[in-house]
Amino acid sequence: MVARLAALVSAVAMLAAGVMGPVAAQQKDIVIGTHEAGSSHYLAGAAIADVLSKHSGMTGKLVAVSGAGVWLPMMDNREVDLGVESFHGVWQAYHGVKPFAKAYNVRLVLVGGGINVGLYVRDDSPAKSRKDIKGLRIGARYPGAPNIATYAEAELANVGLDWSNVTSVPRTSLYAGQREDVTQKRLDVFYASVGSAVTRELDSNVGIRFLGADNTPEAVARMRKVYPAMLTRVEPGAPGIKQPMWLTYLPAYLVVRTDLPDEVVYKVAKTLWEKNAELRKVDAKMKSWTTANYATDQAAIPYHSGAIRFYKEMKAWSAAAEKNQTDVTRAK
Repeated sequence: MVARLAALVSAVAMLAAGVMGPVAAQQKDIVIGTHEAGSSHYLAGAAIADVLSKHSGMTGKLVAVSGAGVWLPMMDNREVDLGVESFHGVWQAYHGVKPFAKAYNVRLVLVGGGINVGLYVRDDSPAKSRKDIKGLRIGARYPGAPNIATYAEAELANVGLDWSNVTSVPRTSLYAGQREDVTQKRLDVFYASVGSAVTRELDSNVGIRFLGADNTPEAVARMRKVYPAMLTRVEPGAPGIKQPMWLTYLPAYLVVRTDLPDEVVYKVAKTLWEKNAELRKVDAKMKSWTTANYATDQAAIPYHSGAIRFYKEMKAWSAAAEKNQTDVTRAK
């Protein structure tokens, strides 16, 4: 994988240097901000740059830095056009919420790959649904990763619960000690990502069950009072997934500076849609970057008008997506 990624980034760099001849030299550069090499955002940015360079008539360039706190200011100066960041990080930047000192004028191009997360219990637990976990013990606080506590709070809110309705037990880390919390029954309810190493091991040795979320608009609205959560349908097969259910999805976002012309953003969306199979072949971590998630009615920030134009042509832009576009635009 490392060799393949190195070759991919090398090819992008060659394109940026103009070594592919006069045609490439005439192409418009499209600059993508990512995290540093080795991160999943860097991998996604490199894959996107490669696909755009090959098929869009534009040359993809990477700006790999420590994070969005560096490349977002570069967007203000038009040094960066696109960026890859977690959806929650983008939402914080868009609204100027800590750790960002100001709000950034960005728009969404597409919702990329990510992970499903949720609450699970042991197979022998009496809890059959989330409503049954009232009063049970669950990990809380997570000072080393405060976003985890926020995510878990939203999972409770999904069924109208909050921390006062459960027995919260302080934990410093999400996964350190979770194995023992399950096997030794130190807790009753657990938060984890679907397919994570610990859930694979525990499902094999003990048996676990994820508790599906309520996907009604009212339930999602309760979650969104905590943070801009979104749900996707998960089919049986992964450890702890015994039946089809809805679970929270934590995706990466591909965002764009708002003043990038519609035609350019349209071309980016079109290329990444039409060449999705190629994009997903770059690495196993890119397999979840499917067109089914590109245009969602649960976006945390508004889409760029150029992207909307393309999704409407593909019949992928729903009335619900249009309503959400209005709602998140007004929310700022």
